[in-house]
Amino acid sequence: MDTYVQADKPTSNFGASVRISTEGRAKIWRNSLLRFNVQVPAGEHVVSAKLRAYSETSTTSTEFVDVFTTSGGWTESGVIWNNAPARATWLGKAGGFAAGSWVEWDVTKGVGAKGGEQNFKLESNAQKWIGFKSRESSNSALRPRLVVTTAPDTATSTEAAVVRGWGKPVAGDEFNYTGAPDATKWIVYNSPGHAGNGIRSPQQVTVDGSKMVMTGTPEGTTAGISAKFANQKYGRWEVRAAGSGDNEYHLVSILWPDNGNWPCDGEVDYAETTGGWNVIKFFHHYSCENRQVSAEKALDVTQFHNYAVDWHSGGIVGYVDGVKWFETTNAAHQPPGPMHQTLQLDWFPDSTANGAGEMRVDWVRVYAPRTP
Repeated sequence: MDTYVQADKPTSNFGASVRISTEGRAKIWRNSLLRFNVQVPAGEHVVSAKLRAYSETSTTSTEFVDVFTTSGGWTESGVIWNNAPARATWLGKAGGFAAGSWVEWDVTKGVGAKGGEQNFKLESNAQKWIGFKSRESSNSALRPRLVVTTAPDTATSTEAAVVRGWGKPVAGDEFNYTGAPDATKWIVYNSPGHAGNGIRSPQQVTVDGSKMVMTGTPEGTTAGISAKFANQKYGRWEVRAAGSGDNEYHLVSILWPDNGNWPCDGEVDYAETTGGWNVIKFFHHYSCENRQVSAEKALDVTQFHNYAVDWHSGGIVGYVDGVKWFETTNAAHQPPGPMHQTLQLDWFPDSTANGAGEMRVDWVRVYAPRTP
């Protein structure tokens, strides 16, 4: 399907038009909607997706048409400005193109690995009409298209993002550099340790070219980092991590409230050890009384595993190696505002002899929220 909606004609439907269009002028504002149903062959997954539309208008290098994901549910003959879906994740922009040419946007990160229904929205900053051929065009060769490239599934994945078809990451860190954690992506703690135990020092965290490594000393000098990216309400996060050493050290992967209003605004510990490296736990904290729901699973945490959380309007789901192991759908448990990723090696000293600990993280990846 494809159509456009127009602000100064908020109850008019343009589903039968031979063109779709965008316009950035106030009052006349136009946006276009497109839908494709992608059929991926069995045993394959999407590796590339390009949205293409044939332009009837030229633009300058400062006039852009932006493409976003959007929700489904609209119909070509029923959607109008007043009921059109809102834009969601920004995927890219195109500008400086000529009339009578194909315009292309890379929308790979907005298309699920296993295909299915894909909805897009075009918007523009240009103070003029920009038109494209629609699927109603008499020339079928010039109708909009979604060009999808697939590749064989070489092995059964243990990533929730692949197994569940979350598409391409929208943010994260692959830790494929050396030195301190990327300062554009992370805040490195320089503070007292968890609950005042020990200290968190920038010297205890480094990136070795393939992974981030946090080390904790027997005296409780350890580390933690907080993401500057993907500060958002709802989304999907996945980390590949391992840990080892003294049981007094706890590996923790957390979604923490942006405003720091804890415990009232909640905390999602979607991978945590609490005194041993043979059990992984999920703790979801909620309410000002710091209530919790939790789960645990026997697992060799000294080996790398993939830990993921899907936070959406209907609840919170946890995965280990692509398999669901935690879920809450109670609306009262929902965090009230945006959150972000933190990684911590926390020290919990006890009556036993103190030893060193280590946390290793291959990567952190964030994916767009699921479509309602």
